Amino acid sequence: MAERNVVYGRSVMLAALAGMALAAPLLGMMGFSFLATLTLLFITSPLLLIFSPLLLFAGLVLMGALVGFAIAATMAFAGVSTLVWMYREIRGSLGFGSRRGQLVPGRYLQQTIQEK
Repeated sequence: MAERNVVYGRSVMLAALAGMALAAPLLGMMGFSFLATLTLLFITSPLLLIFSPLLLFAGLVLMGALVGFAIAATMAFAGVSTLVWMYREIRGSLGFGSRRGQLVPGRYLQQTIQEK
């Protein structure tokens, strides 16, 4: 025999009441925060209009500082990458500048010793 899902009117009514009990305070807080935001915007809009030139230049200075930090971080990354590449080159792990496992500084040291 197939089970039938029966929903009674009483359980629907209790679920609706529980939903309203949870949603009503949230809707009330949402309305209050919206009214508070509009009130503060209405009060501070003249100040925003008066100080807008200062805010523009402060924003430009902040943007310039962020661009400077981004450029500095890029240069630091490039420098560290170059140091890592030089370390690997000297150790011979990249394969450039080394012949048959001989390290680059070792080859130059052998040449200078043989010349003396």
